[in-house]
Amino acid sequence: MTRGTRWVLASVAALAMLVYGLAPVSAAEEEKQSRDSIFISADKHFNPANGVRSGSGTPWDPYVISGWDVSDVRLADTSAAVVIRDNTIDRLTLNWNGGNVRVVDNQVGDLRVNENVKRTGEPTSGLIARNTFGVVGQLRHFDGVFENNVVTGQRSAFAEIPFFEDGQSVNFDGFNGSRFRNNKITGFVTMRLHGHHHSSSYSDDSHYHGAAEGGHGEMVDHTKRYHQVFFTNNVITSPGPYALNYVDTAHAANDRTAASETNEELNKPHVHHTKVHMNNNRLIGSGLYVDIFNAKDDRHLGTRTGMLEIKNNTIELVQESDRDPLFDWEEPAGISIYQARDVHVMISKNKVTNKDEQSSPLGQEVPFFESVGISGIRLYSIEDAQIHIANNSVASTEYGVSAAQMPKSVEWWIHGLDVKSVLEPVYWDNTVANPPHRE
Repeated sequence: MTRGTRWVLASVAALAMLVYGLAPVSAAEEEKQSRDSIFISADKHFNPANGVRSGSGTPWDPYVISGWDVSDVRLADTSAAVVIRDNTIDRLTLNWNGGNVRVVDNQVGDLRVNENVKRTGEPTSGLIARNTFGVVGQLRHFDGVFENNVVTGQRSAFAEIPFFEDGQSVNFDGFNGSRFRNNKITGFVTMRLHGHHHSSSYSDDSHYHGAAEGGHGEMVDHTKRYHQVFFTNNVITSPGPYALNYVDTAHAANDRTAASETNEELNKPHVHHTKVHMNNNRLIGSGLYVDIFNAKDDRHLGTRTGMLEIKNNTIELVQESDRDPLFDWEEPAGISIYQARDVHVMISKNKVTNKDEQSSPLGQEVPFFESVGISGIRLYSIEDAQIHIANNSVASTEYGVSAAQMPKSVEWWIHGLDVKSVLEPVYWDNTVANPPHRE
């Protein structure tokens, strides 16, 4: 991260404190001591030489790393309680540090959590709050709380980020019970399911997969895999190709053993139980895109009915000429569900507008004839599903709701659809076996 980038992050952090009501930082706290790096690879390395200011490593008296201006901070394979606060860091890496980790009030160029490397520690979890990040290069296998952060999309020149797409600001890469909430993000967010990161029920902690069968005291059934995530009350500004993307593509790569998940039981046949909640978010510029739910895979014994909840989101699409398309052939949509199966989908109380009034000339909405191909809600290639579309509003698109490639195993309901400047409120073609139920 260059000094110029640090100045941008500091300015954004200060603005965020004013706009979002965060507590201001005192002049004394802004004066940070410079050093090159902090590397801690075991609990015994938590000491003053490695940047620890105080603490004994218990939850009641955690180690504190604070007040540094440092290029690289890396913690790996630790279990002690630690607080990282009030630092300026080019890259922060937290690999397998357990659940007693708090990262608060920092300015960070690039955050990496639980990289796919050999490890002995439990997944890093805990709390990441009130920080300003340039990008979140990898928030992997994270079951904690990520809240009240600002992500500027300002990519650091510190290092290239593998598997990171242009325009992406957050790579949320594997989750189970995590809460991602109340964040302000510039650039799009990818939420990717990792099938090898799971628990035995929706309320249980994630399994430990860093050792062979029976290692680390683990004797559990890996054939039934539970995953749940809550993505709520975030504001994302992204011109495209989407603002928020839930994705399960390349499923096999994230469903077997790996450098960090060495238990051979992961390679056996299994089923997934998945719940995804994407509620109360504001997406500005582009929409919400679900790309595969309940992926097809040769190790799957079948599917179990999942739940996909998309509720109370406000989606403000920019005009078509300003939007970065996902593919040349892709029709844009406020909410798009693609390749989903064995799922109960609930899309309710969302508001989708195509180029909202605030950005339109003279405060007028865009006429539908300038919005050819855009759907408020788009359903495509879905099977074995029940879809409830209730009390949504759509403005200035060609279609309110559109559907294609849905066989007889899909039942769908539409009621309370409020449309304005929409050419066709509900449209489906001859690849849809059942017309929608109207209530």
